[in-house]
Amino acid sequence: MAKALAEPMKIRETSVNKRDNIVEGAGRVFLACGFVATSMDTIAAESGVSKQTIYSHFGSKDALFEAIVRQKCDEMMEPVAQSELRGDEPREVLRSIARRFLLLILDPANTRLFKAIVAESERFPDLAKTFYRSGPRAVSDQLAAYLTEQHREGVLWVPDPKASGELFFALMRADQYIRSILSITQEPGTDKIERHVDHAVEVFLAAHALVE
Repeated sequence: MAKALAEPMKIRETSVNKRDNIVEGAGRVFLACGFVATSMDTIAAESGVSKQTIYSHFGSKDALFEAIVRQKCDEMMEPVAQSELRGDEPREVLRSIARRFLLLILDPANTRLFKAIVAESERFPDLAKTFYRSGPRAVSDQLAAYLTEQHREGVLWVPDPKASGELFFALMRADQYIRSILSITQEPGTDKIERHVDHAVEVFLAAHALVE
């Protein structure tokens, strides 16, 4: 009986492992080559499985691409989404958010993911909308909620938290992000990121200081 129960479990584990291998392998190929230039043969070779196995798990190249992008988006946004926005004074909270955000958007793997989504946004409009809602919009809303609380408690002057939150992330991206997207600069070092964070946070706080 124990052996009979173990066999289906082993099959399920093997199936899960194959699916994980496909996602990892296809992710590398899609991000390196783009959707159009990627073939299922290449994905199969990179994943160490047959094309039939890929189709049995995902059904189509489109479905596989969507599954990978959704998973990568979740992985990418998790560190920022879990940022603690309570406890410290605003300067430290904003510096923490800014640092996490910059490290996130300047990471080469995340830059490639963003490029892939932009390149295929017309082919996958719902995927682009999902990325925006679960990524940039969610993080901006999280900050807006924090700024609303700071305004209500009389710590900062933030009459329009939504607009101020968007401004904050615009300050973070600045020119460095554009150059990163265009692949015309190297990933900045820790010192440069810290200087940018400090300067941008001070500019933001000065613009939202209470007027006595």
